[in-house]
Amino acid sequence: MLSFPVLFFNLLSIGMLLGVLIAVWRVRSKRAASELLIAVLFMLIWSLTSFAEMVSYTFFFKVLWRNICQIGVFYTPVATLLFSLAYTGYWREKQKQIGRILYIYQGVGIILVGTDFLHHWIRHSVSLVTSSQFSTLVVETTVLAKFLISGNFFLMVFSLVLVIVFVVTTSTSMRKQAYILLLGMVIPFLYAMAKVVSNEQFLQILPISGVFALSGLLLLLGIYRFDLLKLAPLAREQAFRFLGEGIVICDGEGHVVDMNPAAKELLGTDMDLIEEQLYLEIPRWGNAVRQSERTSLEFALKGRSLFAELYPITSKATEAIGTITLIQNVTLLKQRAEELQHRAEIDGLTGLYNRQTFIEKVEEQLLLASLPSHLIYFDLDHFKQINDQWGHRSGDAVLHSIGSILKEEVDEDCIVCRFGGEEFAIFSSHKSRDEIISCAEHLRKYVELHIFTHEQHSIRLTVSLGVSSAITSSFDELYREADSCLYEAKKAGRNCVRY
Repeated sequence: MLSFPVLFFNLLSIGMLLGVLIAVWRVRSKRAASELLIAVLFMLIWSLTSFAEMVSYTFFFKVLWRNICQIGVFYTPVATLLFSLAYTGYWREKQKQIGRILYIYQGVGIILVGTDFLHHWIRHSVSLVTSSQFSTLVVETTVLAKFLISGNFFLMVFSLVLVIVFVVTTSTSMRKQAYILLLGMVIPFLYAMAKVVSNEQFLQILPISGVFALSGLLLLLGIYRFDLLKLAPLAREQAFRFLGEGIVICDGEGHVVDMNPAAKELLGTDMDLIEEQLYLEIPRWGNAVRQSERTSLEFALKGRSLFAELYPITSKATEAIGTITLIQNVTLLKQRAEELQHRAEIDGLTGLYNRQTFIEKVEEQLLLASLPSHLIYFDLDHFKQINDQWGHRSGDAVLHSIGSILKEEVDEDCIVCRFGGEEFAIFSSHKSRDEIISCAEHLRKYVELHIFTHEQHSIRLTVSLGVSSAITSSFDELYREADSCLYEAKKAGRNCVRY
């Protein structure tokens, strides 16, 4: 006669598994739901047939139910592994192939159990042991049976390892449902291990069907309380783990509670050091986190340019309870932007500002200047003869050398440009009239004495310079005066400065 606790726990187990089956069926379109449905179905077969064996009193029916029970025994570990793979997302492309191989392999044990003329390959003997409280089958298994049973445990262990790895690597927000799943798998595994190690002499009163009550309860809790199979949490988890943007989550007090792998890589740190970095190395970010304000900022860290957008996390009562920061690596974008800007502003041959950029920068300084500003405007004397005699490549080499001379010989507070062709300009709003004339004369002498070389050719040339000074906001006024002075220098025989 079965005692009330044994009967209660076994019926509770069957009821729990039926409840899980119904719950999973309702969300069967969700990710990993079909795999869990199959796993629960095999557990239910295991539980029902195990209970049926327990309540049977004849040897024939006990053996019959024990044999049918092997469908659940051999296929539950396979279904559990496939659910673990589907839930964690590991080896997604290989899951169907793995399933086909394992179901065929595990089917060997079921065939041996259910075939009379092959039955002795898996069992040496089956006997019925009867006591005052219950009667049970005692099965003496063969080496092959032990090998197949070991395969069951290997699959169960492998499933546990997959879920443990997922728990360790997943975000904090996903760990609760992952822990529920892990606990639901560990309980029947430990029970089955104890039962096999004791050669089925231990825990006979409470078969595996009773233990499934706990697993079923945990699965129901996971489905209804922690959204175990809902797509949204899984999608959020996948996005959190694999999104290229860094994600840092802080609580209402400004403490970092989670960060994804991309954030760890971008910031070059981990959870233990992130807060120190947040508040000491990037104080603007730290202040924004403390104030839970919507903002964006750009900062440099470990040779990278990073762009961060901070969003407050609010409760249903619109109270700020934390922040989430999205971080992007904009180093390449910034480099490309700077490169494009450089190409737009800089003359490719001389490395000096081009005409348009020069005029814009000069006009900016003219608006701010309260003292006379100065413009040196000059060109190369008889430059056409250099192109005609030595070729345009030699002419380009000379222009390039002029650019290098201006970079080296002109003060950094001056703005220098290639104005066009062989014409160049220098602007200053900081020098006196005498200093700017001295600068022009220095350039004239330097170029006159300099020997330009290209392809074993020695080239000499001179420059004519016009200089103008004025308190004005108009570049055109300075330019017209400097151009007029340059014309006077040309009329005076070239290689001279006119002011």
